[in-house]
Amino acid sequence: MGAFVTIGDVLQILWLAFLGLASLVTLTTVVTVMTPTRWRAKPLDRLFQILNLIAGNVGHNRNADDR
Repeated sequence: MGAFVTIGDVLQILWLAFLGLASLVTLTTVVTVMTPTRWRAKPLDRLFQILNLIAGNVGHNRNADDR
């Protein structure tokens, strides 16, 4: 009964994964745009390097201190 996975189930899982990833990128973009690129505290600096990578701030995108 519950052992079969239909194509509809797979498509629904893929759609939810896409929405989750899009939400994560949007949230990290909003956070990183409003914060400086570099921090003096090493843990915060490392955290925001990772957030910038997730947000896609790797090319010509600007953070708050780049203006």
